[in-house]
Amino acid sequence: MDKDEHIDLLNRHVDYLELQYNWIDSLGHTKPSNGIFYLLERFHLNHRAAFSNSSDIEVLEKRLLRLNAHCVLLTLSQDAVESRYIESRGDAWKSYVMNNHSTVTEACQKFLEDQNQLRMCAKQSLIPTLEINTDEADWNAYAKQILMGINDAT
Repeated sequence: MDKDEHIDLLNRHVDYLELQYNWIDSLGHTKPSNGIFYLLERFHLNHRAAFSNSSDIEVLEKRLLRLNAHCVLLTLSQDAVESRYIESRGDAWKSYVMNNHSTVTEACQKFLEDQNQLRMCAKQSLIPTLEINTDEADWNAYAKQILMGINDAT
């Protein structure tokens, strides 16, 4: 897909979220204390990185902010990238990742560069971002951290 197709897709997703939000609001349930939230993986931040000079992303972020959006950036430290990003997902994933890289070291370096780009984009974003290091793969702890971060921000 090209940039316009990506932006159109993101806007359609936000259209749907706004419809849901407005319906919930009409029932009087949009206060953060009511526990209403959406969790979207890799939604706007990747697009901000891909289309860094796009005012369309900022417009989209403003719409998401009105919905009380928060961003969670899951990261890995340099020592954990190979085992967690490449080795832990099986042969098909490893083949996919290695298809564009001549060595595992190169693939890990590219991951870390992309991760740093996402960090920079998170700082530029209008959406508040919580970064969580996932080296330990303790998903229950990360879920609690996300929920606490959202509740603390509201």
